[in-house]
Amino acid sequence: MFWKDASLLFLLGFGMLTFTMSSCSEDDCACEPEEEEQVLLPPVALECDYFTQDRVLVNDPDRPVDYLIDCYMKISGDVQIQIEPGVVIAFAADAGMSFRDEVGFEALGTPNEPIVFTGTSANKGHWRGLIFYSSNSNTKLQHTVIEYAGGKAFTEMSPHYEGSVAVAHDARVAFDHLTVRDGGTHGLQLNGGNSEVSTSALLVTGNEGVPVKISAYHTHILDATSSFSGNASDFINVVSEYYAIEQTARWNKLDVPYLVDGRVHVKNGGHLSIEAGVELQFKSSAYLQAGDMLPYDYSIRIEGSPSAPVILTAANGSNWGGLHFSFTQEDNLISNAVIEYAKGDFAAANKSNSGAIYMHADPKISISNTMFQHLPNYALYAYTGAGTSRPDLPNLSLDSNSFVNVAKGNEADSHLGWGGGSGVSYP
Repeated sequence: MFWKDASLLFLLGFGMLTFTMSSCSEDDCACEPEEEEQVLLPPVALECDYFTQDRVLVNDPDRPVDYLIDCYMKISGDVQIQIEPGVVIAFAADAGMSFRDEVGFEALGTPNEPIVFTGTSANKGHWRGLIFYSSNSNTKLQHTVIEYAGGKAFTEMSPHYEGSVAVAHDARVAFDHLTVRDGGTHGLQLNGGNSEVSTSALLVTGNEGVPVKISAYHTHILDATSSFSGNASDFINVVSEYYAIEQTARWNKLDVPYLVDGRVHVKNGGHLSIEAGVELQFKSSAYLQAGDMLPYDYSIRIEGSPSAPVILTAANGSNWGGLHFSFTQEDNLISNAVIEYAKGDFAAANKSNSGAIYMHADPKISISNTMFQHLPNYALYAYTGAGTSRPDLPNLSLDSNSFVNVAKGNEADSHLGWGGGSGVSYP
């Protein structure tokens, strides 16, 4: 069998290639060529309406590239599509695939025969990519490579989807041993509302943006089985859309930092834990918030270690919001962390210039072995309304914290401030 290599696409130019082989024995005095031809065939061109019925795309060993798609296919209905291991599909400029309704799509390669989605030109952003709207739970990509995509956006109006692979609202999809490389923008966009996505062993590299754009409520699906380095901007970008976390979730240590665009709101049964060694960089208006109405069942736990602290810092090296806790009586924890440049601005609560840790209605928090540094206001801030007296704060536990370059308050009182959250504060 001829070993299939998608790079031959660019040598073949979609034509045919013939190999001629010769052989002779040692006893032959004159070796006559014995021709053995292997004709490599061009790809099969798929019409734009090809997937109006169930289809199986097969691996043809005589085709270095099995199929050619030269349009943006919008596949709808309940058709089922299967891709055999080893299949190579090439996409012309701006071509791509969109899976809608109840379309089922299974691209199940193997370690030795991955499925490859590539471009007719080996240039970043040459083709559009794949976008999933389908709610079919059987949709899965396994041992699959997507390269040279991330060109023209999938949508031109809100919600805006782009990247080599995008998962839109209500979609169901699983990615296992998926490689997304050499794209013209970010690799994966996973911020569709009410979508269900699972990931394992991703390799996202060589893309001209971040490796992943993802909503806060999905961020826990990324773990250390995956690699996200080698892109133009090596961050997991937690975007502003669908910022509420209402389940138990853990943000895992990855090989790149997180970049948080805006508010992340833990509420209504949400419990967010952040693993040791995680680095979180926040844009200027971004912050973490644990707050909701009764029964106050929500929490944030920052679980660093002495050798692997959790770092919370400003993406611009100057300022970000901070952490906002209200009412919660769960076991909120900040341990072995570094909190720096937090200004105490929380837009949803209409508070500004308060403290890195903002406390409303005496939330239960334990803070230990944490470094507060380069803070333009207080390290800790308690809301007391118009009250001017220091609050008792019976639910606040402090142990072995340190402070460097904190502008307000005093170290003997852990740089605590109080007041209405904006305007006049004490001491």
